[in-house]
Amino acid sequence: ARTSEFILLFLTALFINLEIYPLVSIGVISFFYGVSNGIGAPSRINMIIDILGIENVSKGNSFSELVASIASAVLPLIASLLLNILTIEEIFWILPFFTFLGALAFYILYFLLPDQKKSKEGFNKFSLTDAIFYAFKDKNIAPILTLAICMIVGALLQPLIPSYSRDNLGLDGSSYTLLQSVNFLGAIMGSIILLKFGNRIISGKFMSLWMILFSGFIFIFFSINNPIVAGISLLLANLFNAIWITSIWTSLQTFSDEKFVGRVVSIVTISFGISGFFYMLGGFLGDFIGVYPTMLIACLLIITINLLVLSYSENFRKLKI
Repeated sequence: ARTSEFILLFLTALFINLEIYPLVSIGVISFFYGVSNGIGAPSRINMIIDILGIENVSKGNSFSELVASIASAVLPLIASLLLNILTIEEIFWILPFFTFLGALAFYILYFLLPDQKKSKEGFNKFSLTDAIFYAFKDKNIAPILTLAICMIVGALLQPLIPSYSRDNLGLDGSSYTLLQSVNFLGAIMGSIILLKFGNRIISGKFMSLWMILFSGFIFIFFSINNPIVAGISLLLANLFNAIWITSIWTSLQTFSDEKFVGRVVSIVTISFGISGFFYMLGGFLGDFIGVYPTMLIACLLIITINLLVLSYSENFRKLKI
């Protein structure tokens, strides 16, 4: 998957620099890039089990989220610096270069890892349909997958943040970049907290608490006109969101049957793909009914989903790692 992503990014850079239908090229290649990432993401997530073992999966997921958050915070700053040195077309060549290094690292890791334990029942005996039936019948997995809907609903909020920052907080481009850095700082802090406390803060009740707190701080962000308080609210919202996402991955990997764990994780990654549509829907609703009503709908839906799962699933309330 990582090799195909390198090829796709190389083709993107090539088409843009040669001016071969750049917009069409980006659209088509982005589609195939999404397919490749959809295949590779569950494998990369589950590699943590093979490398560290199931007993250390929460720390592995936390560290992975920490690295991703640091990269998300640093890369926009690097890109802004590079724009003063290189053209946009030249910067596109940097993407396949780093993706190639990532693919190379995965190949090296593949040869360094010990042989994986093979399931006696065989993974190929079970289809995606079997995994879906298993996941939604399992008393531990089903409520966790239901919470994954919050990923989709949360996508409604993403296009609203830059609009509100510009119109209500009065932030310009550089100020908004700083706000985004604060946002990623929250994710970094959340990952560090999980590395420190690990499984002690991963449970059914805690998972719902993190998302309710996330919704609360998002509500505060959209309810004030003070940039400093708004930045702190966004930082805390993303802190709890980072803990929640890592808790979801860790819980699914821990409680899923070994023969289904890869496919169960794949079901959740579908939520990320669907989120793209809800991202656009959030922008449309923001223009149609307003930013504030759209935010309220998203936050109330997230809170309602968590309260319903807590109310109706005793297994989820008792769930602990």
